[in-house]
Amino acid sequence: MVDRVRHPGVRRTPERVHTGDCPMGSRGRPVTAQNVRELLLTASGVMACPLCRPDSELGLLDT
Repeated sequence: MVDRVRHPGVRRTPERVHTGDCPMGSRGRPVTAQNVRELLLTASGVMACPLCRPDSELGLLDT
């Protein structure tokens, strides 16, 4: 799941990636596991949620 991190007064904000059952990802849109991998590995400003840790779930921290 991908959502926008909202900050008052800031127009462009980074995206945050969540697992499907994360309570912090309620405003996001569903994406595939491959999309999440690509976002976390290549996109600038995209962060993994520190609560649900989708990067760990996908094994990205093991490489």
